[in-house]
Amino acid sequence: MATQFITNDKGVKTAVIVPINEYEDLLHQHHLNLELTDEYKKMIDDMLDQENAGRAEYVSFSHIRNRF
Repeated sequence: MATQFITNDKGVKTAVIVPINEYEDLLHQHHLNLELTDEYKKMIDDMLDQENAGRAEYVSFSHIRNRF
């Protein structure tokens, strides 16, 4: 199966369909090359601090979906 592109009415590519084996290879490569930025690490640390201090707020998926 070849890579396929989905376009909008103006011909602009909006999505891509790739064979599953290529997708899995890309995903594997991404995980191998993944490096967290300092900003992302700080965000995770802040979230963990909030959870440990009992200040974390959890909401359901439906709550988030209903906001949009």
